[in-house]
Amino acid sequence: MRSRQHKLRHTDTVASRAWRIALIAIVAVLALQFGAFCSKSSHLKSQQRTIQRKIKDYQKKIAVKKVQHRSVLGQLEITELEYEKAQSSVAKNKLTLLDARADLELIEARLDRTIEQLQRRRDLLDNRIVDIYEGEDVTYVNVLLGSADMSTFLTRAYYLQRIVDADMSLIEEIRADKLKIEEDKARQAERVAEIQVAQARLETESNRQADLADQKRQQIRAIENNIGLYEKAIDEWEVKSRELEREIQRIQSTPEGRARAAKAFTGNLIRPCSGNISSYFGYRVHPITKVYKLHTGVDIPADQGTAIKAAAGGTVIISGWQGAYGHAVVIDHGGGISTLYGHCSKLLVNVGDQVRQGETVAKVGSTGYSTGPHLHFEKRVNGKPVNPL
Repeated sequence: MRSRQHKLRHTDTVASRAWRIALIAIVAVLALQFGAFCSKSSHLKSQQRTIQRKIKDYQKKIAVKKVQHRSVLGQLEITELEYEKAQSSVAKNKLTLLDARADLELIEARLDRTIEQLQRRRDLLDNRIVDIYEGEDVTYVNVLLGSADMSTFLTRAYYLQRIVDADMSLIEEIRADKLKIEEDKARQAERVAEIQVAQARLETESNRQADLADQKRQQIRAIENNIGLYEKAIDEWEVKSRELEREIQRIQSTPEGRARAAKAFTGNLIRPCSGNISSYFGYRVHPITKVYKLHTGVDIPADQGTAIKAAAGGTVIISGWQGAYGHAVVIDHGGGISTLYGHCSKLLVNVGDQVRQGETVAKVGSTGYSTGPHLHFEKRVNGKPVNPL
């Protein structure tokens, strides 16, 4: 009897040991599978964070290039205005030069006529003198010698002298006119030369403005090319991000991933931060990129360091740097409902922490792709953003 009991106890012990060994083996296999699941999921999430950082870098480059584009475009507008002014000045100065040259031609024509008139007067006077002293037709001498008496002789001599004096006076007047016209010609020629110098200077400035405008246009084309390359890179990274998102969803649809989603969410979300909403859920023009796209949450401006509270109780599934979101926290509330808190200055919870509704999980900041201290708050259903209000 004792021997039989001993055998039974021995059999139970062996069975118990076998059961424990089998149980340990099962747990080990499950642990390995779970570890592999977690490892792959963590690796994919790490890849997503890397992609988001790259997207953020390219978006920053685009923002910088767009600022440069606006600046150079403004410079081009100014340069084109200066070029138009220079062209207008060149045209006006060209008309002035044409007028000055025309005036100079008129003065030269007057001078030519005056010189001809002076020469005619000199020739006339010379001829009279020759007639008096050397000519065969001694009309003037005969006039004098034909005088009946001394009184007539003196009278005739007086009038003859008046004629000669008048000729000499007229010659002097013409000579004075000639000198004045020559002075006018010199001044006008100097004016024409000055206008020509100004014309050359204006044309040089006009050419300089034209060259400068061409340089600005080349800069604009180069900037636009850079923006195009950056936007193409962002598109490529966003495609990759969506591929990873689908892969993560596939992993989360496994039995292990569905375990958390099976917990139903009950209750309402509270506002996570005090302050008025500055930007609502929906399509808008992004304040930095100026691109019209979906705003996946709401923005609540607040002072740096303001407390951010959990909108509902749940499990922290993400806590760290999330690219454009900066430092961010994601809380899983069960039933496929999760909330995101972005652009934080400080994170107060870790992955795996259980938090209560209203518990402070982070501090307001302006990290990531942000224009100033505020909370970016999102509600997601099965990973897809929905209106949190």
